[in-house]
Amino acid sequence: MKQTNSLGLDDIKNLAKDQEAQAKLEHAFQAQADEIAQLKHQLSLLESAIRNDYDSIIITELGLEKPGPKIVYTNDGFTRMTGYTKEEVLGKTPRILQGEKTDRAILDRLKRRLIEGQAFFGHTINYRKDGSEFINQWDIHPLMNEQGEVTHWVSYQRDVTEKKETAKAIFNTDFGALLKKREEFILKFSKENDSFVCKYVNDSFEEVTGISSDLVFEQGLEQMVHPEDVSIIKGALAAALDGKTVSELVRYTIPNTDEYHSIYQSFAPVKEEGHSKITTIKSVGKLELKEI
Repeated sequence: MKQTNSLGLDDIKNLAKDQEAQAKLEHAFQAQADEIAQLKHQLSLLESAIRNDYDSIIITELGLEKPGPKIVYTNDGFTRMTGYTKEEVLGKTPRILQGEKTDRAILDRLKRRLIEGQAFFGHTINYRKDGSEFINQWDIHPLMNEQGEVTHWVSYQRDVTEKKETAKAIFNTDFGALLKKREEFILKFSKENDSFVCKYVNDSFEEVTGISSDLVFEQGLEQMVHPEDVSIIKGALAAALDGKTVSELVRYTIPNTDEYHSIYQSFAPVKEEGHSKITTIKSVGKLELKEI
């Protein structure tokens, strides 16, 4: 039988100088054992939730240069979506899903965003293990350690091929033209007098939402979204100010109608160069793919 170096209660009794020391050591030993058991239980619950998630989840190492970041974790949703088992992909890169129709422009934009340490939302054609095509929608975020350093990437993925309107556009029209019509928009916020103020709106905002950027500056972003989603935006901005990167689904009003666009938005902190202070929050939005 293989011997272990772990410390048991009998070892503690032998090491203790007297009964008082023994009691203290036993108490410390039991407290540590209880903490380990609690952590194991929490990890088990988390693993179960991730493993059985409907969507695909991949965690990769940080390196982006060829051959690409190595996969260190996949959940069962990844196997259901792609046909690859965990054992087949660990140590490999997400490039195994790419093929002839995978759009290079999307991959280049993805790489630029990750180099900047920013979240990314996008979609393109990928390939299952059996060679069949599907439309893969990514939502990728950096994972950070306690020092705020990016250590890994986590990618939440979904097969959106069933969303027929977008699938038809991707398979039967020029993908570059589609991107120009559905380009993501960028907003930047800062906090002034306990309120978040939008300081920057790029040209794509009006194209994606149909809302004039002038209205955002004049009336505030809260006037452009569903009333129930105002608190969602404020919560996301507050979280970003604390150094977290979060994503939310926000409903933007469609001008001159009673309807709304559903927009996926990420909110990420931007630190001053050479400082740890967060002064700006960058938000990137993309239209949710819709079924018809």
